[in-house]
Amino acid sequence: MKNHLLLSLGTFLVFQSSLFASGVSGKVTSAATGQALPFSSIFVKETGSGTVANEDGLYEIRLEPGSYTLIFQFLGYETVSRTVDVRGSGFTTVNMSLKEQVLQLKTVEVRSGAEDPAYTVMRRAIAKASYHRQQIESYSAQVYMKGSGRLKKVPFFLRKEMRKEGIDSSFAFVSESVSKVSYQRPSTFKETVISIRKQGNDNNTSPAPFINGSFYEPEIAEVISPLSPKAFAYYKFKYAGFFIDRGYGVNKIQVIPRSRGDNVVEGYIYIVEDEWSIYSLALTTYKLGIGINLGQTYAPVEDKAWLPIKHQIDVDGAIMGFAFEYNYIATVSDYRIELNPALDVKFAVIDEKAEPEAAKNARNRQAAVKKSDVEKRLAAGEELTMKDLRKVVRDYEKEDRKQAMQENKEQTQAVVAITEYKIDSLALNRDSSYWTEIRPIPLTPYELKGYHRVDSIAVEEAIKAAERDSLGITPDEDKPEERNRAKFQPQDILLGGSYALGKRSSLSLSPLVSNINFNVVEGFHSWTDLRFSTSRKGKRFVLGFTPRYSVEPNRFSAKGSAEYRQGKADQLATYRLEGGRYLYQFNPRNPISPFFNTVSTLLQERNFIRLYEKEYLKASVGKRLQENISFHVGAEWARRFFPDNRTAQVWRGFDDRGFESNIPLNDEWAGPPAEPEKAFILSASIEARPWQKYRIRNGMKNPVEDSSPTLGLAYRKGIPNIAGSITDYDLIDLSFRHSFRPGARGKVDLKAEIGLFLNNNYVGFADYRHFMGNRITLITADPVGSFRLLDYYRHSTAEQYAALHAHYQFRKLLFTRIPQVWLMGIKENLFVNYLGTPSSQHYTEVGYSIDNILRVFRVEAAFAFQDGKYYDWGIRVGIASNLGFLRFE
Repeated sequence: MKNHLLLSLGTFLVFQSSLFASGVSGKVTSAATGQALPFSSIFVKETGSGTVANEDGLYEIRLEPGSYTLIFQFLGYETVSRTVDVRGSGFTTVNMSLKEQVLQLKTVEVRSGAEDPAYTVMRRAIAKASYHRQQIESYSAQVYMKGSGRLKKVPFFLRKEMRKEGIDSSFAFVSESVSKVSYQRPSTFKETVISIRKQGNDNNTSPAPFINGSFYEPEIAEVISPLSPKAFAYYKFKYAGFFIDRGYGVNKIQVIPRSRGDNVVEGYIYIVEDEWSIYSLALTTYKLGIGINLGQTYAPVEDKAWLPIKHQIDVDGAIMGFAFEYNYIATVSDYRIELNPALDVKFAVIDEKAEPEAAKNARNRQAAVKKSDVEKRLAAGEELTMKDLRKVVRDYEKEDRKQAMQENKEQTQAVVAITEYKIDSLALNRDSSYWTEIRPIPLTPYELKGYHRVDSIAVEEAIKAAERDSLGITPDEDKPEERNRAKFQPQDILLGGSYALGKRSSLSLSPLVSNINFNVVEGFHSWTDLRFSTSRKGKRFVLGFTPRYSVEPNRFSAKGSAEYRQGKADQLATYRLEGGRYLYQFNPRNPISPFFNTVSTLLQERNFIRLYEKEYLKASVGKRLQENISFHVGAEWARRFFPDNRTAQVWRGFDDRGFESNIPLNDEWAGPPAEPEKAFILSASIEARPWQKYRIRNGMKNPVEDSSPTLGLAYRKGIPNIAGSITDYDLIDLSFRHSFRPGARGKVDLKAEIGLFLNNNYVGFADYRHFMGNRITLITADPVGSFRLLDYYRHSTAEQYAALHAHYQFRKLLFTRIPQVWLMGIKENLFVNYLGTPSSQHYTEVGYSIDNILRVFRVEAAFAFQDGKYYDWGIRVGIASNLGFLRFE
């Protein structure tokens, strides 16, 4: 009864708001077939606003009484303008049938073997792309965005559970938002979300990544634009026709990738004649083999510039047995624009290749012309060659950015975009009547069912809340899981837990069960992390305690730490004190996972991990000097022990095998000392990303990935005669790492580490320079910076060394040239690793891998050589390189 009452009230409010509203509604169809034209654009010339029809061709625009010119657009159909009078309350019905666009060829001479006319169109459009980027001084607009996703298929073993949760293919998950956006040249964007309606808990419904992205840029979301200066290296173009729309000539150009696949597009782009701006586009690209359809419709706003009024993105794909579709649509309305006064001119662009005589005349006129005079000729609207246009705009952009830096402290060469994003306090409190009034695109049946499901759940929650209030029960008391969340339970010792201790403090316990492992030094062992943290006003204090129990020695060991952090992210300072008695791998980078070592030891009788124990006290300070430079200093005193094997337990033994000693084999090291080794070590390091680019969002700088190499310099010194220390050495280490994409053809990762012991009077083996070796099939290390077949410690050194790594992920190589393969998201990689030490004999690995199998795994084949001669080979299995790498501690 209560459900019906609430739903009836909502229906009444919606009906009442519709009764007194005015505007235009109707349906857009094809004149030839009578079928609906889904997502047609309807633009109101007088208001600079508009809407988009839904997938059934239905549209609705709310307008005040008056006379309006409505412009109906749909790609491939003739644009129609219709004057409509809106009077009083109620909606005026305007159904529109559009005729298919009749394309014609311009008067051009097409000879056998001659260049396709599309190329002269695209050369002009590409030359003018940077001009269009700078043409708008500022704009403001309102953006409506709707995202609608639907699961079409789930793995059979999950179908029953999904049905229990009420999730099936008959309804869509929907989110809607309305935002006020503004732009100020060169790269400042502001967005205020004034309303959100959604399913789930994700508030980030911002359309800014799509609205702010532009095909006038060389790349958009790593996709090579057809208007990029390097477009001809990636695309062929075919002239598909010409038509007139509202007095503007429009060229239809087919975009054909030279090699289909990820990060290139295919489809059609429409270019306005003489303006050489985008009229609209319908393109398809791929990400990890998943097809993404991109659509944009532009309109001449205030008859000043062609700007997008509709963005549409459709995704249809499958991952790990889940098939899904996602449809995104955004309409931009209420444009208010201001043109850049320096570029508010009309001028002709000469194509040097198609018009050699005109270009020659232009060059003759410009022979003695200075740069400033060329800019004057641009302002005067004279003819410019494409080369001159590119040069003028490039110089203008450079001067403009310099001026922006002087006027705005945030705007530097390193900042590529400044974004302000906020959500209005009432954004989440809009009711159904509000959305009925403001929504420019009618909902589909799938979306209506999705919202009905959410509304039903909301009604049930409201009823439960009313019942709780009447009984005096708080929400937490009605939810046992919430009530007990901050209380310790006995099973937490094994399974771990996290506990809130007030608003700013917490206590966490890592699971003991998942940390049970086995090695030949300790036998079975386990550990847990107990961590207390508290924060206040940009300061954070953390206490840690890690007890560890080992079966074979039958004893406990432990370490503890205290850490204090203060400062903002770009100037963060960290102070840390740590100490105790604990076991560590000789290589501090932990080249082998304890979990995989447990498996290989118990089931294959192969123990690869090498451990030493130390009693130690360590202090360190880390300081971020600025966003791209960090500094670290530390001091440690330690007494080191070198235990040998204490157990020979196996679950599956082999007659021809036996456990190797825990003491590492190394070509330089003579072995552990007879007595425990005491060491006092000082260390200092600095790391910098000198050419780092940033995006500023709400005042916070966020680094742009792969925009700068990372350079490192480290120094480590062993000092003798301090509290019994016998170490005496000096090590200097240089490092370099960088990732970059050479266009859409792949991704290159490089890493280099070069160093030298300036003095090695006494170097403990824990102080040797170790490298990321590997001797097991399953690898968890970073695919860039690790070896596949190298022994873990044989070539560790206390002298000079060089470790070099190169990894290239191809967009297409061998199997990935087959469409069925790259559509599965599969990639192919080649890699080379080199190690130079006094004993390594120029150790080199070359390898090939098939990556992103099932979008999760990679399989590698690696071959090793020493002094150019074959040494070893192996097959390795790891996590897909685009997912990074996993550590199993």
